[in-house]
Amino acid sequence: MIWMWLIACGDKVDGVDTGTDTEVTEVDESEEPSNEPSGEPSSDPSSEPGSEDTNDTNTEDTNTPVEEDCPDDVVCVNTFPFSHEGDTTRSTRDNFDSYACAPSTNESGAEILYRVTLPKDGFLALNLPEYAMESGADVDVHLLGSENANDCIDRGHWAAGSLLTAGTYWVVVDTWVNSSGSEQSGSYELEMGFTSFEDLEDFGMDTQIAEDALFAFDTAWHNGDSSRFEYAITDFSLHSSLERMWIVDFISGSLLGNLHLAHGEATSSSTDDGWAVDFSNISESHQSSLGMMKGGESYYGSFDYSMRLDGLENGYNDNVRSRAIVVHGWTGSRPEYVQSYGSVAPTWGCPSVDDREVQWVVDTLKDGSLLFFWYPDGDWSLNSDYLQ
Repeated sequence: MIWMWLIACGDKVDGVDTGTDTEVTEVDESEEPSNEPSGEPSSDPSSEPGSEDTNDTNTEDTNTPVEEDCPDDVVCVNTFPFSHEGDTTRSTRDNFDSYACAPSTNESGAEILYRVTLPKDGFLALNLPEYAMESGADVDVHLLGSENANDCIDRGHWAAGSLLTAGTYWVVVDTWVNSSGSEQSGSYELEMGFTSFEDLEDFGMDTQIAEDALFAFDTAWHNGDSSRFEYAITDFSLHSSLERMWIVDFISGSLLGNLHLAHGEATSSSTDDGWAVDFSNISESHQSSLGMMKGGESYYGSFDYSMRLDGLENGYNDNVRSRAIVVHGWTGSRPEYVQSYGSVAPTWGCPSVDDREVQWVVDTLKDGSLLFFWYPDGDWSLNSDYLQ
């Protein structure tokens, strides 16, 4: 037998934000997972486990075209993901000058109109990639409940979206007019993605977390907490021997990854450390926190490439940054470790992933993506502002 020191991130030590702590685990040398990565992590999520065979996020009825009644000056959409290259300079449509979502913004230039048909309830994501916007052009995207600018659900310079019920909606890419009256028309690309509750269930989530995850994302979106459509969802009610973190992309409708995730050692059940049972927002607790968080900046620390977190829920996770709770790589989250020992090795509170996957995970979520940590505890789960 040998002693293997597992270095776990977590609370400050003696007031110093080291992001590290230690715990000792007795390990059979013959079964000890290798600390050497099997290969360099890819920054391309599409090459990671869980990304294959997951792009078909809609059921067959979503792909049934309805083109016969589409107006000549409207782009009709009923399949997702969807992409369209447009140019407001060439459009003759100029029916909307301002919108109830931003009545003081002058959108009196030409626009392009889209009719969007949703076959079921879900989140509609709209994105204008910055790289595809013509130099000098300034167009904005608007989501309407009807063909009426006063029925504005959401709008944005680059992105818009909302959790919607099945039905017909309208999207307008409209030209902004500056204070001197100059129309900022030009070419652009519009991306649309749609994710239903059933899509999340197809990725392996239980019904309740699928519903709560979409509802919480919608709340965060309309709060202005994020303008990103990558989303990490963790079900802490699952045993850590299972892949309980999903990272999804609401624009492509794809599952980017489904990973093992560590929880805090003091969060573990006393009879089986693979079960998470106790959570807190308290420094030095060595416990995980629940609720909606946002990816912060990436950095290199004790665990190499890592990402800081910012909690968005007062009283439940707003201390995670000061507690040095971060996303980092962890040999104890490798599938080989789980297979050998039956669960992920606990940390001092950090949601840590396979060290060979951390590069693309951090690159996907850093600088503003949302991370949702769910558990039916009867406190946070009943009182969270993101689930009301």
